Amino acid sequence: MPVFPDSPTVIAAAEAAQARTADEADDIETDFSVRLVRTFLGLCENPRTRSGMLRMVRASVSSARAGQAFYRVLNRSVVNPAARATGVHASALRLELVCGQLVGLAMMRYVLQVEPVASAPVETVVRSLAPAIRATLQGT
Repeated sequence: MPVFPDSPTVIAAAEAAQARTADEADDIETDFSVRLVRTFLGLCENPRTRSGMLRMVRASVSSARAGQAFYRVLNRSVVNPAARATGVHASALRLELVCGQLVGLAMMRYVLQVEPVASAPVETVVRSLAPAIRATLQGT
């Protein structure tokens, strides 16, 4: 099976490598939360991966089966590899809840186009959502 340089797994691994060398990271959960949201939004915004991601998000609205497929892709290709690569240890429940937060973000930003979320700069969304992701991972 070929590996594409813009695949979610490759992007997550690259982000993980950057996380290990980031001087500004106070702890791995903080770094992971910011990088996870930034990576996810990058996949949704990148011209190479945008159409596939948004197709899965839109299909998940009309079909429970498509929604579960999108969730599995998100979980297996983005969240779990990034968590393993960065050394984040959280319960399966917490990682599943993080996936739910990302799916909700995609629905609001790209499908429903709820303002101001839809037009907010990526870094604004990252700074706003990362603390919630961090709290979910830490169980606080």
